[in-house]
Amino acid sequence: MTTAPMNQHGSAPAPHPWSPMDPETHLNKNATFDTFVPGDSNRFARTVALAVAEGSGQDFNPLCIYGGSGLGKTHLLNAIGNYALVKDPTLKVRYVTSEEFTNEFIDALQNPNQSQGRIAEFNRRYRQVDVLLIDDIQFLGGKEATLEQFFHTLEQFFHTFNSLYQAGKRIVIASDVAPKNLKGFQQSLIARLQSGIVVGLNAPSLETRTAILRMTATMHGYDIPAETIDLLVEQYPDDIRTLKGALTRLAVIATLTGQSMTAQFTKRELGIMA
Repeated sequence: MTTAPMNQHGSAPAPHPWSPMDPETHLNKNATFDTFVPGDSNRFARTVALAVAEGSGQDFNPLCIYGGSGLGKTHLLNAIGNYALVKDPTLKVRYVTSEEFTNEFIDALQNPNQSQGRIAEFNRRYRQVDVLLIDDIQFLGGKEATLEQFFHTLEQFFHTFNSLYQAGKRIVIASDVAPKNLKGFQQSLIARLQSGIVVGLNAPSLETRTAILRMTATMHGYDIPAETIDLLVEQYPDDIRTLKGALTRLAVIATLTGQSMTAQFTKRELGIMA
């Protein structure tokens, strides 16, 4: 594994920022297909996502990706957007979480004297995109808002979805559950979400988790022994986000204290019993 050299204390260098967000598209520029580690648990989802990003997956529209937390849904959404822009820089691409979508719409409703103009602006923002990537859609059904705001938001999402769908624009949705299991959604909207292709992500194998952690360490310049990687992937079998978070925590502590990320150091800092 290629890593950056250790500092004068023999510890890992300071962590690099992982999420350089594009202010216009809200895409994480580091989340690409090249940095997405394929395995049996996610290979089909990656293949379909790449087809959508290339613009050759019209039969896959909309694409719904579902799976538990930390399995790569957000990474794939960002990878689709980043790849689509590489293919065609003139495309209008927008990544948004359902919570951000909801908050933007409710904010547009707040001032009765300006709401019509702000709603029109909201519609232009979302209905003129070529590729819409919506993350964590399950929160649309569980948003803490008034009942009236809740129904207004779902209605607005439905109209936005239909407008883009009928115009042949690409729509990619991510959720922690399959569309048929979404709570609080109208059946007509669920049917729309299932009208393209639905793909699931499963927990990655030991080999895939190891490859993911090695790539993460390389990208950030962490110098981490193989025994520490083995220890971490065994400790966190289901959630890649938590696995990466543990690595980042260790790197920060190692940097601040001038220590190396040995297995003994890892066990002590993460409270792992020997």
